[in-house]
Amino acid sequence: MASFPSGFFATALLVATAAAHSHIDYVTVNGLMYPGFIPKLGANNPAETVGWSQTALDDGFVPPSNYTSPDIICHRDGSPPRAHVPVSPGDKIHMQWNGWPASHVGPILSYLAPCDASNTNTSDGCASVDKTKLEFTKIDDSAPVFFNESGGPPGLWSTNTLIASNNSWLVGLPAALSPGAYVLRHELIALHYANRTGGGAQNYPQCVNLWVTAAGGGKGAAIKSRHGGGTGAEALGRREEGHLATEMYHAGDPGIKIDIYKSLKTKGSRDPRVGVGNHGRPFSKGYSKFLMGFMGVSTRKVIFMSHFEIFSILPT
Repeated sequence: MASFPSGFFATALLVATAAAHSHIDYVTVNGLMYPGFIPKLGANNPAETVGWSQTALDDGFVPPSNYTSPDIICHRDGSPPRAHVPVSPGDKIHMQWNGWPASHVGPILSYLAPCDASNTNTSDGCASVDKTKLEFTKIDDSAPVFFNESGGPPGLWSTNTLIASNNSWLVGLPAALSPGAYVLRHELIALHYANRTGGGAQNYPQCVNLWVTAAGGGKGAAIKSRHGGGTGAEALGRREEGHLATEMYHAGDPGIKIDIYKSLKTKGSRDPRVGVGNHGRPFSKGYSKFLMGFMGVSTRKVIFMSHFEIFSILPT
């Protein structure tokens, strides 16, 4: 089990209370906890930190004007740690954010990128990877999202679900995943100012190093890098290509430049789709009914988005 230095959680708690937005405090897999990177701790983060370091001391966001900048990959000045979370195909990864403002509604997305084709020193996993060459495949597309039956303004967003789950999200790894080192890119996108003059969508990408230690049992077709190299992740049923993070979003995309306060409908877009066989948070109909009742929105319906190309919504 990962060890934490004395006083780490006390310090992290003090930092969390002052946070303007958010970051990943820690991740949990198979009952073991691994520390994320806390920006305000800087060099005082533990050596066992599995989260990528970054310089957003205000826990702030990456704006659409920086979608082609390396900052959109793993946040501002993102840099990989040496530590990795040991995982197996099909594992569930608990992502613990340090809080989230209720007003910052929007989707939650998760991607995987293999490090073998982006690293000249494969023995260190992702520790010295060139982040600008990482090619990501989406494995979690923000399901479910709650809308009014009338198609009016959203009742609950995925960020509401995250808040109701103690500011946490569960990411399921593909069952057919090749051994090796990967970067998990987990992202919240706040849309409350997305269509306002002087505003825009707010991206909060967070990255964690993973090391898959056992082969998956599914009949997966390996996802090949567009530039050659290793096999990377496996998506069940068909071959998928990865995407550079700097090419995934555009300021004018319908799911990015959007007025969330108008009536909305769902629609897929050109952005990277979820790889077949990949699943995010494992919601059941029973859990959905429980959550709707808990939040007092029993008249709302659930729209499962797992196999849309990306979470995106357009005015009706």
